[in-house]
Amino acid sequence: MTAYRQQALACAAVLSAGPRRPRDVKATVPDAPKILLRNVYGWFVRVERGIYGLTDLGRAALIRWPKGASSLGHAMRTHLDLSS
Repeated sequence: MTAYRQQALACAAVLSAGPRRPRDVKATVPDAPKILLRNVYGWFVRVERGIYGLTDLGRAALIRWPKGASSLGHAMRTHLDLSS
């Protein structure tokens, strides 16, 4: 698995809790704004200006690659929950 896919999965894991701003995800995934904007895999959707959510493809990716998302994604969700 590429590092880019791991970071995209980590972004998806964070967004699985609900739509967020890129800067909120960037706190733990430094490249999050670029990943969300490029949306290479079609996993993200712009809900409104400055807010991104997860598509059905993104949810499916979290199921397909749970190990890739769980290690980094869990740490990121924990960080975001603590900083809220």
